[in-house]
Amino acid sequence: MLGAARMSLTAGTRVKVVAPMSVPIDSTWDDDNQRTSRAVKRRLQQLFFKGDRRIHAAVQYVISETDRARLKRDNQVKIEVRDAAGSSIVITAPTDKLKAVA
Repeated sequence: MLGAARMSLTAGTRVKVVAPMSVPIDSTWDDDNQRTSRAVKRRLQQLFFKGDRRIHAAVQYVISETDRARLKRDNQVKIEVRDAAGSSIVITAPTDKLKAVA
């Protein structure tokens, strides 16, 4: 069953968390050359993992094959999280805590 869930999380799939939770320790955000402040990044990350309905998230394609292999080994995917104001960040999230949104 876990393999089937992992296969459905391809690039571009809209996702949300299965159940609200605190931010996992191994969830990090990508460097965007300081376009977005740390406070906004932290807020978007927390809102995503709390299951806020105003946040839109989609699985992002990872170009580097070594990064894809590392994420797959760690059972994670990269997610682009965007709010209504237009702020967005890319975070890593565990695949077993996500589900696809229709």
